[in-house]
Order: sequence, then structure tokens, then C-alpha cells
Amino acid sequence: MDEHGFLHHKHVLITRGSNQSSEMSSMIKQHGGIPYVIPLLSFQKSESNQDKISAVLQRLPNFDWLVLTSKNGVDFLFEWLDCLNIQPKLPKIAVIGAKTLFYLQTKGHEADFVPTSYVAEVFVEEFITILQSNEQVLIAKGNLARDVIATGIRESGYLCEEIIIYDNVIPEGSEKALKDCLSENKIDIITFTSSSSVDHFMKIVKRYQLQEYILDSAIACIGPIAKARADKHGLIVEICPEVYTIDGMIEAMKNYYSNNI
Repeated sequence: MDEHGFLHHKHVLITRGSNQSSEMSSMIKQHGGIPYVIPLLSFQKSESNQDKISAVLQRLPNFDWLVLTSKNGVDFLFEWLDCLNIQPKLPKIAVIGAKTLFYLQTKGHEADFVPTSYVAEVFVEEFITILQSNEQVLIAKGNLARDVIATGIRESGYLCEEIIIYDNVIPEGSEKALKDCLSENKIDIITFTSSSSVDHFMKIVKRYQLQEYILDSAIACIGPIAKARADKHGLIVEICPEVYTIDGMIEAMKNYYSNNI
């Protein structure tokens, strides 16, 4: 650990899922920071609409394209297929980024389309150029995912169906943990790696009237989608990398402190 790094004695809140926070926590420590890991994202199968999920997945061979936008989309799709004992011939698959592609490959499948930039708007712009007339698209996603892709495809004149296969919820115990953390510690940087984590964070902040405890905290977002959601909540985002990765986020923190000495 670099005790005199650019994060020396800086308290950094990590809000991403507990199974994804170790890399970021380690990097913060390496640069002298003190990480506080309070996951605000937890994922579970959408048990409430099992009948609908089963009916749609039974029709998978009828679709020309299957769109998967996240690692969780990949994981829960195949979990549902196993759970329902459905082994259909999969349609062509489109994914929104390199990590989603990687997890798809771990399931033994390749993607037929990956956009040049890993945001929904670019995905739509490039994806509709390869769609053929009368092709049907299915998007498998979480309950809090945006509808940008489905809307863009439909507005371009193509048939598109969405199915919610997993739910994004606040993990048990995290609400109290965040309340205690913000009220008992001076947090220098609050990090967000998704728009959902911003929503969950602000829900807790407003519930316990913790706004004054984050006034002096720098807000760091991994990319434009999370930043847009933070902006919508009235947060001032001072750290946002050009490369939407944890490495990029750490580098953006370094630049922020270099410019604010």
C-alpha cells in the first residue's frame, strides 16, 4: 500500500455489489485510501412473474435476436433455462459490452453483435443498421434497467419484446450500514458504478435526511449513465472517467486530486 498516494487518508465509499467490490477496494488501498464497502445492489430471480418468463423463454426459437445487456442478464437467463428445464435453440445474440461478452462465452456461446461503445444509445444506433425487415428481438433484463434499447428498436420499425428475468434490490443490512457510515464518518469520495446504485443511495439519504453529511463529498461515477442519474438527483459529479472501467475511475480520482491540491 502506498501510504502517501493520492488517496492518502481519503475515505472512499464503494456502493457496488459485494461480489464485485474487492478489486476496487484493493486499488483504493494501494493508493493510500480507506475503503468503506456498503453494497447497494443485490440481484435475485424475478420469482413474481415466473409464468410469463416461462412462456417467453419457451418461444425463444421464434425470435431472431436475443439482447443481453449485463453479466446478470447472462447469468439469470441461463439460470432460468436450467430451472425451467428449457433447452431451446438460441437465436442470434447481441451484447452491450466486453464483460457481458466474456460471461456469455463462459456459458459456451458467442455474440453475433457487440457495439463499438458500451452504452445503450450507441447500441441502438449501430444495432438497427444490421436488423432485417420482420426480424423480432427479445431483450432479457433486470427490473430497473432502462428501456432505451427497446424504445429505439421499436421506433425504427422493428418488433421488440422485453422480459424481466431478475430484480435489483437493496441488500439486507445495507440501509442501516449506509446510515451509520454517513453519520459517523467523513466520506471524501462516494462512488457509483450504476444508475441503480445512485437511486438506492439517494432513497436512503432522503429517508434518514442525511443530505448534510454528503455536502462535502466528491461524487464519482463510472460513466455517463450513472452521472446522468446522479445529476437528476441533484448531486454534483466531479469525477467521471472517459474509460468506463474501475481502472479509469481510479485514474479520474488521481486527476481530480492533482487538479485540486
